[in-house]
Amino acid sequence: MLKKVVFGLLMAFITAGANSANIEQIKFALAIEFKNKYPQIIIKSIDIQTAALPKNFDEFEFLRLAEGKFDKASGYLRAEFKTPDKLKKNVFFRYFVKARLEVLRANKDLQRGESLGVNNYRMAFFDFDKVPAGALSKDDDLDLVARTNVKKNAILRQNMFKANHLVKKNAQLKGTLKDGDIRISVELSALEAGNKGDTIKVRTRDGKVFQAVVVGKNQVSLE
Repeated sequence: MLKKVVFGLLMAFITAGANSANIEQIKFALAIEFKNKYPQIIIKSIDIQTAALPKNFDEFEFLRLAEGKFDKASGYLRAEFKTPDKLKKNVFFRYFVKARLEVLRANKDLQRGESLGVNNYRMAFFDFDKVPAGALSKDDDLDLVARTNVKKNAILRQNMFKANHLVKKNAQLKGTLKDGDIRISVELSALEAGNKGDTIKVRTRDGKVFQAVVVGKNQVSLE
């Protein structure tokens, strides 16, 4: 009896097949979502499944995928369609993505406070379902400092590092104020950290607070 029930459930749980153009559109849209989120991903295959499809599903017009995280190799998605009666209808699917993702892997042990240099890591491909959340890629800002000790061969993750700011909080700064052709230099202290182009709060020696733009290492331009 149990075998019959299991067999019945398996028969009812259909794999969304290649005969439907809508299915292929969903797969294509899902591939775009993953490529936008992970530019370095190499997708091998995408499967989607659902427990049931509307009888006239092939007559539906695919509109879009509903917003989702799409950060795992398997999960659920909601696809939006327009029916032949011009009504909007949602159909839910489970997806399975087989892919490889290029990430950073430590070449050596990194000590807490050590800067992430180009000789400290290498690029490596891993199965997408084996890549931890927050893994660093070559497209990320890699001007980083280790927040904790990192073991050799570890996949580098965002939570292992912090930004290596040009200006650190409480740092002593050289500020430049331009008034026409006149440039005035002032000594300041940083109330916030920042990188080039960031606007941060700074304080003068007499306690006045100003906005300033980071222009270099411990250098700002006063607005």
